[in-house]
Amino acid sequence: MQLSKTDFLEYLQCPKNFWLMKNEPESYVAREVTGFEQTKMDEGYEVERLARSLFSGGTLVEGKLNEQLDKTRELIAQNKSPIFQATFLTDRSLLVKVDMLIYDKSSDCWNVYEVKSSTKVKTDRQRNHIKDVTFQKLTLEEAGTSVGEVFLVLLNSDFKKDGEININELFQVANVTEDVNKALEITKSEINETVSFSKEEEIDRESCSCIYLSRPNHCSSFSVFNPKVPEYSVHNISRIRPDKIKNMVDSGIVRFEDISDNVQLTKTQRLQVDLEISQSPLIDRGSIREFLKDLEYPLYFFDYETYSSAIPIVDGFSPHQHLPFQVSIHLLNPKDNLQHFEFLAEKIDTATSKLITFLKKVISSKGTIVSWHASFENSINSKLADMYPEHRDFLLELNKRTFDLEKIFKGAYLHPGFRGRSSIKQVLPALLPTFTYEDFVIKAGTEAMESWRKMIFDNISTVEKETIEKNLLDYCAMDTLAMVEIFRHLREIEAIGD
Repeated sequence: MQLSKTDFLEYLQCPKNFWLMKNEPESYVAREVTGFEQTKMDEGYEVERLARSLFSGGTLVEGKLNEQLDKTRELIAQNKSPIFQATFLTDRSLLVKVDMLIYDKSSDCWNVYEVKSSTKVKTDRQRNHIKDVTFQKLTLEEAGTSVGEVFLVLLNSDFKKDGEININELFQVANVTEDVNKALEITKSEINETVSFSKEEEIDRESCSCIYLSRPNHCSSFSVFNPKVPEYSVHNISRIRPDKIKNMVDSGIVRFEDISDNVQLTKTQRLQVDLEISQSPLIDRGSIREFLKDLEYPLYFFDYETYSSAIPIVDGFSPHQHLPFQVSIHLLNPKDNLQHFEFLAEKIDTATSKLITFLKKVISSKGTIVSWHASFENSINSKLADMYPEHRDFLLELNKRTFDLEKIFKGAYLHPGFRGRSSIKQVLPALLPTFTYEDFVIKAGTEAMESWRKMIFDNISTVEKETIEKNLLDYCAMDTLAMVEIFRHLREIEAIGD
């Protein structure tokens, strides 16, 4: 059984989920990879390909596994470098493919370069770059290759595209040798545990280590090991720490109704629990009235859809910077008359300039801009203001006039259906259950991003392109119409009185 660094990182997240994946794939619940996620993985491969240009005269190791192993051994024996995708398999089947391996004549060692499409070193639960490269170093040395220094090749967040991309400016190289050396002993022990655990004929299937983690950190097979844990449990409590979850779970508490007053929770967490138990909304009409009183008509309900890529494709943009390609605006006047305006870019190189022209045509100098999680739209406007100084005053003025509708649902209006969250996709069905995204082809921002990418870059038919355009327009219009309907609902609530 071969164990790659991906397997190792899977083990670190949840050993039992890893065991199922390797030993009982029919029981393993694989996480579905969306089109958006696949695009991001493809981007990662492209970033790695570009990074090879940092080193001239390299040899790419290709072919079947045995051919890759033989070719790598041949190149290592000749001290011929750089080697791209150097492949190693140890006697106990640890498998590694190194993005870039560079021979250092002065130390008679090989330096490891791992390419990541992020702009900084990450050490979180989902992506631990240091564990990644430490596994590589240990595997190479176990296979008989001496490793000197270890580097991460990252994207430079300060880089801005200006014509043809300068590879040396696009990337930054971080020497993480010291961090790797600090992690060697514990990683070596964890690798031994991984190998040993993978060989277990059977495991205890009563729960898994994820039982002590919040819901977003659960393994893909959580339901297999924890069938008695309901879909909405203590693991869904907002910003809940692992130690609090552990205290509750070890006391037999997994359902909201089992949480007593003695359980230590923050005020916000306790409100979430009380709402779930009472199944009654908590509405502060006075606060809602205070929030809404300063809104000035006409109201412009405003939403961007954006595209981002690891390697910037438009001048003026940085790695992963969001490029707005679509905007929907619902304009509500004092008489409650509603108009809709929309823009969808059909070309990437003119997307932002035409979008700004559209905004200046639709939005007058008076009225409040209403957005949901407005910091996102405001950040887009600020970036555009930097890129287009001639429109700076207009774009920054939009930010000054923006009201964030979401903030009402962080305290003034709470509902058990929100389940501790305040996104529009969570708030809308709780307040207006008949007003739904269910019949839409595109249901989320990442789907919109992937659809637009396909429309712009893929070789698709005119009919398919027109279909995507319609789906994108329908989705974005729904976002702003949802805000309008939620606002109207708030006005009705406000009118009831305290």
